[in-house]
Amino acid sequence: MPAIGAQMGRSRREKRSINNLSRSRTSKRPMQDQTPEWVIKINSCLEEGPDYDSGRWWTIYRVPRNMRLVHRNSFIPKIISIGPFHNGEPGLESMEEHKMRYLLRLLGGRSKENRVQAEGPVPQVHGNVQLEELERAMRALEPQARERYSEYFDMDSDEFVQMMVLDGCFVIELLRLYTCEKEGKNVDDPIFTTRWMLRTLQRDLLMLENQLPFFVLEELYLLTRLAEEPSLQEITVTFFDPLLPRENRLCKLDKEEEFDHLLDVFRSTFLSSVIDKTSTLEWKQIRKKGGLSLVQERQLIHSVSELQEARVKLKNRSDRDLLDIKFKGGVLEISTLYLDDNTVPLLLNCVAYEQSDQDAKPFFTNYFMFFDSIINSTVDVEILHQNRIINHVLGSNEDVANLFNKLGREIVYDLDDCYLSKQIKGINDHCKAYYASKWHVWWANLINDYFSTPWSFLSLLAAIVLLLLTAGQTFYAIYAYYRPP
Repeated sequence: MPAIGAQMGRSRREKRSINNLSRSRTSKRPMQDQTPEWVIKINSCLEEGPDYDSGRWWTIYRVPRNMRLVHRNSFIPKIISIGPFHNGEPGLESMEEHKMRYLLRLLGGRSKENRVQAEGPVPQVHGNVQLEELERAMRALEPQARERYSEYFDMDSDEFVQMMVLDGCFVIELLRLYTCEKEGKNVDDPIFTTRWMLRTLQRDLLMLENQLPFFVLEELYLLTRLAEEPSLQEITVTFFDPLLPRENRLCKLDKEEEFDHLLDVFRSTFLSSVIDKTSTLEWKQIRKKGGLSLVQERQLIHSVSELQEARVKLKNRSDRDLLDIKFKGGVLEISTLYLDDNTVPLLLNCVAYEQSDQDAKPFFTNYFMFFDSIINSTVDVEILHQNRIINHVLGSNEDVANLFNKLGREIVYDLDDCYLSKQIKGINDHCKAYYASKWHVWWANLINDYFSTPWSFLSLLAAIVLLLLTAGQTFYAIYAYYRPP
């Protein structure tokens, strides 16, 4: 941990800020030859050599406040704290017993029913690992682990190492047990026999603020791994897959990549089909050629209702990855997006991670901003639902529209780093060509004015029938005048 953070942390705990030195007029001013306390503290930091690269290694962040206000429940764990951000918070203490239980199980502890009263060491389950080995390994990784967090934590070394061991061992043992259950083995454990608990844990363990560095989990996994066990990346993807099930999920995992945390591992499995589609140079050339401002480019995206008016056909593609959006020949192909209490936190935490980490390409951010562009009202959500592009259980179409529109206002969005730039240009060009024809505009106005609802259509039909009857009556009246019977 950088010395400057520690010094300023101690300064805050001692409540000796600069303002406190001059708060009271009655306080004695230091003599001219006496160095103020705040100067001494900062000079002390300089002498200890502050780390000017502080923040360079950050990978685990506090969610930006503006995003938290949009959908707070998506970023706050419900039952478990992993890592220092929510450590010791009220309401999360009940899982501490399960953490200790899983650590004892990993070390070879037996349940009360199976425990025999005999002398000698307790047999180990995972490679005869000892707690002392885990402690030494985590203490060696403590400095690097602290550097991965975007905030300084007032935890001494023993407390931080204990947290790493307890939280890390719980996570890897939970992933192991889940893999065993998927293989058909009987896992008689309260977490797995309590229906609501496992799904809530899957949700909590993917939150950005609820992470341990992945190299910490890898070290613990290697120390306790059996020869026939799959990789940590594989059992991680298997564990989180029920939140957003997909076929061939393990084939989309790059096992050679270095991951930041569990969220980064699972997020990476969505990127295989779009990882090479960031056409920065192409979009910069489009902007330069058109001479349009960034705001004008952003507003060229039309809502779903306008796309339908422009004869754009919406098509659901269940055989494509979630982020893989295509537009060709007036057909917009989008995979089904399922929105519920489990998928929304997953998607929003991916966006929060991309907003915070410079090395995380903004694929989910681009995806969300695309939906924010085409959704302006509940009518747009209804059209997407009718075309099986959005399925949700969030309450109402208005809740879905508000989710995208409110989040869109809080996201920092760079069109120069957008993998959907080609699709955006295609949609804009299609709509521009369509609305350039006056006949198309008149036809769209006719549809909106007289065919948007059954009642307006019936009114138009009644008016036409009345007009025809009136014309017929007038014709026969004139005909009878000139050709009397």
